[in-house]
Amino acid sequence: MVHAMISGLPSPHASKSDWRTWAGTVDRSASSEAVTKALASWRPLHGVVSIYLAMEDEIDVGGLLDQRRCRLLVPRVEQGGRLTLHDLEGAQLVTHRFGFREPGLSSVPVDLGDVDVVLVPGTVFDREGRRIGKGAGMYDRLLSELPVGVTTVGVTIESLVVDRLPSEAYDRRVDWLATERGVRLTDRDLSATSMSIVESAIALGMAPAMIHFPEGTKTSSDAARAVDAELGSIAKSLVFLVDERPVLVICSGDHRVDEKRLAAHFGADRARPAPLATVREVTGFAAGGTPAMGHSTELDVLADITLCRYRWVWSAGGTPDTVYPVSLERLVAASGARWADVSDRG
Repeated sequence: MVHAMISGLPSPHASKSDWRTWAGTVDRSASSEAVTKALASWRPLHGVVSIYLAMEDEIDVGGLLDQRRCRLLVPRVEQGGRLTLHDLEGAQLVTHRFGFREPGLSSVPVDLGDVDVVLVPGTVFDREGRRIGKGAGMYDRLLSELPVGVTTVGVTIESLVVDRLPSEAYDRRVDWLATERGVRLTDRDLSATSMSIVESAIALGMAPAMIHFPEGTKTSSDAARAVDAELGSIAKSLVFLVDERPVLVICSGDHRVDEKRLAAHFGADRARPAPLATVREVTGFAAGGTPAMGHSTELDVLADITLCRYRWVWSAGGTPDTVYPVSLERLVAASGARWADVSDRG
């Protein structure tokens, strides 16, 4: 309970107005540079990244403007309070009536499906990713519109990360928190095994927002029901022995790997599912939760072409009760997979 000693800290059941009043008393001077430095060194911050042009009481991430590895976007407030995202480069910025800068009306919104990371300001956050903003609900609307798998990062300081905040049904959580101490996944009851996958993924430039399902997601059908997704968007990772050589195949949940096709792909005589003990030996993980990356040995990895129907997929998180959404492009790149046509046609 880091904040138990902070004077005047509201209770978790206090009104959002009370929390905003308390947050206004917290000194956040000289914090922007440290938070920006933490973000700049975070490997998953690349690709198409939505930042924000800070108001006076927000952490200023303007230092990220020098990040050459990113295509930077900034939000604009549309009629009705909806946020759209626009390319910062070449934008003619105007001042919104709330005091922040935003692209002018001539700017064309970016398709949200093209976005990799969204940085989210807030007045105060809790450890599970809940946030309280200024009360207009604009970022809650944006977060609800983002495709599953887009990385969302709340930007704040440690003094404004509390144990629990009040929330409403329409409130949306962020997956990661960026403070002066670094960028970390929000609390979500993950095992050490799943956290090892998170760490491996970060090193590869991914930011998996693991979801834990205590009831288990051992099969593709279990996972699809748990996340309310199409069965085909479940990217299952299966280990086979191809002439006794272990190979991992990432395949769509609504297809089966055709062992004859797999053997033919390698010019081998035979392919068969690996025994459970072999799966653990060559990957470091149990069957039913085998991830696409972070294995204990170097494996040949194939991605079956049936996955190409999906832009975003769900992958196992190292245990039979964790999954995470990820863009197919990033999953294939991070796993080092080669495309192949090795599934059935049923």
